[in-house]
Amino acid sequence: LIFAFFLLTSDEALAGWFRTNVFGADSLAAGYLRRVDSGLTSIYFGYTLTIFVVIVLAAVIYTVFNAVAPGDLTIPQAVLLAVITGIFTLIPLLGRSIVYAFIVALLAVQALAVDTTLLWVPVAFFALMVLVFDNVVRTYVRPYLSGKAYHMALVMFAYLLGPALFGWYGIFMGPLVMVVTVEFVTDILPRLTGVAPGAPDGADADDVTDPPVGDTDTADRGGETPSD
Repeated sequence: LIFAFFLLTSDEALAGWFRTNVFGADSLAAGYLRRVDSGLTSIYFGYTLTIFVVIVLAAVIYTVFNAVAPGDLTIPQAVLLAVITGIFTLIPLLGRSIVYAFIVALLAVQALAVDTTLLWVPVAFFALMVLVFDNVVRTYVRPYLSGKAYHMALVMFAYLLGPALFGWYGIFMGPLVMVVTVEFVTDILPRLTGVAPGAPDGADADDVTDPPVGDTDTADRGGETPSD
């Protein structure tokens, strides 16, 4: 935690030192890392925003459930449990389901005390939250809020495959790998293959820039230098 604190307080100074003394302020590496940093900022800020959206939506669902549930079944401390639901979003795959299971257990106890025929209510609640609410958050809300700088499908697969590949850390490693890969493919790879970024299809770097002095084409022309 202390190490992370100093990295957060000295990040601008460290980045400036690396740009000046290691990469060069206008180098390709510095530009690439700046784009990666911007992409990660967008992704992780969007994920934080997703937690707050989940809290608000869960609070609304729990409150509406308390208003319409039969047999006076109620979710106690609906707002508090909504906050816990949002926080448990950080736990990949099964995070929110743990909260739903706890709520279902409370509702089942109430149903047994009132009328056993009401046991369908907690079962229906669990199915609604797992099959509908969770899928909406996982497939639409989180990728949309986190994917402002990237295609929503890329962000969706990053969050779905990250936990499967890396476990607990996948919720952060998945988007990190996605951003690093996308920025490399869109900016660095074309330069390595000789295609200038932004060049039309079929054009390489020599088609959009002047050839260097001493180019073989220049030598074939008797040493003439290319005109502007």
